[in-house]
Amino acid sequence: MSFVDLDHTALVVERQLTKLPEAERHAHQHPFGQFVLVKNGVLHGNAIEQRWLLKPGMAVWIPPQTLHSGEAYNPVDLTVLYLDPDLCKHISPSVKLIDASPLIIALCERLAEQGTRPLCEQRRACMLQLLFEEIEERVPSNMVLPLPSDARLKRVAEQLIARPGMRKSLTEWGHEVGATERTLARLFRKDTGLRYTDWHNRLLLVEAYRGLAGEHSNETLAQHLGFASGDSFGHWFRRITGSSPGKVRSSLQVASA
Repeated sequence: MSFVDLDHTALVVERQLTKLPEAERHAHQHPFGQFVLVKNGVLHGNAIEQRWLLKPGMAVWIPPQTLHSGEAYNPVDLTVLYLDPDLCKHISPSVKLIDASPLIIALCERLAEQGTRPLCEQRRACMLQLLFEEIEERVPSNMVLPLPSDARLKRVAEQLIARPGMRKSLTEWGHEVGATERTLARLFRKDTGLRYTDWHNRLLLVEAYRGLAGEHSNETLAQHLGFASGDSFGHWFRRITGSSPGKVRSSLQVASA
């Protein structure tokens, strides 16, 4: 890819939103690629094969013509890169969620200042190329919930997404959807790359962050997510994330203030 092409076919903008526009909350697609960095707030997204949650300091790459939707339950501050389709072949062909490195954040901040601190074409193109390389090198985040394609697993996933606190075993799900425990376990690994328990924990984690961003109490989240008490939820959350719900709740509120 040439530096000149990069300069003329990439646009970086800042977006501060109290909520996403109606059109973006419903499934839609664009002819261009998007790289969205969350600076403040929490952003939720959905695509055909996965759901994701973006906390401050996280970003998502969405290739052209990818059907997706988003939702923000509190004000969000975003930096968005819009990329011409001809250049998107240099980045992942599928949705990729990442924890943004300090370099990615710094590059986005500088590129977004083009209106007030213009860059020469070659320098801007070099920065864009470095940004693309950084995106490619980052390990995907675990805040992505891959969605299964098997019809039986879809029934399981849809019910759990609607009621994440359900605590059915694979044997119980098997009786409901007409499959053995062994078959469901194999299909979960094949379709999502995760064991059933790991997939459910990831769903609970995404829902927990959504609730904490909405200032829900530990007790409320425990009830929603199927824990016996607020303390039980807190112990689980600390074990999974290494941080307490209170600290995360406070940090998300400060970030969105």
